[in-house]
Amino acid sequence: MTPEGCDLHERALKLLQDADEIEQAAASARAEPAGNLKVTVPVPLAIHVIAPNLPLFRQRYPKLNVDLRVSDTFSDLIQEGIDVAIRIGAQEDSRFISRKLAPNRVCAFASPSYLKKRGVPQHIADIEGHDCVGVRLHSSGQFLRWPFRLGKRIVELLPTTGIVVDNTDAVAAAIAGGGGIGLSPSFVAASYVARGELTPILTEHWVNRHHITALWSESRRGNPNVKAFIAFLMDIFANPTPWDKLIDRYVEKTQNND
Repeated sequence: MTPEGCDLHERALKLLQDADEIEQAAASARAEPAGNLKVTVPVPLAIHVIAPNLPLFRQRYPKLNVDLRVSDTFSDLIQEGIDVAIRIGAQEDSRFISRKLAPNRVCAFASPSYLKKRGVPQHIADIEGHDCVGVRLHSSGQFLRWPFRLGKRIVELLPTTGIVVDNTDAVAAAIAGGGGIGLSPSFVAASYVARGELTPILTEHWVNRHHITALWSESRRGNPNVKAFIAFLMDIFANPTPWDKLIDRYVEKTQNND
């Protein structure tokens, strides 16, 4: 791009940001949520948590239309006019207000049929003798290390894997199909546990891996649409979350039966 083109591009972005600020000021003057709300969410969180709850949100606010952007790629929230972003992991950006919604609990699971055939691991070290389903990270291409709590320490393992995927839902599907042991966020695995397709294992060693966080820009602080959606998110991500309660009840029931 020529210097003149770069200058024109910067001016155009500034005009768009100014227009967005005017729109936000007008929205803040309204008392009732209405119009459009742009939300960006990672794929697994959108599928398992956010999208299923959007009909209830629109029942509460029928004049508010939700534009859900589902992507694991971090977009420029300001440049793309995103009202609210939901992220997994630490977020440090002074341009945004953040609200922790819930811990991202990562748990070990396997299918009942696999455990019947191969036995239930009783200790972390037992994992090495099992088939495992691993995850390759999109960002780095590296394999995800498996975090476990051991006393007061957090240890990370890199087990030998017979199956490697690069998608969280694919992990749950592979282990539910009998592929071995794998790690899954509790919000993904809960529905499999409810259907009897996954069994939680090594529960005393589970950890919370980062937090699920909502982000929105300072310019949207008083926006009624954003305020309504954040309040709704706080209902969805109650403490404890519905998915963690489901898994905890399953674990408690099986322990009592033993």
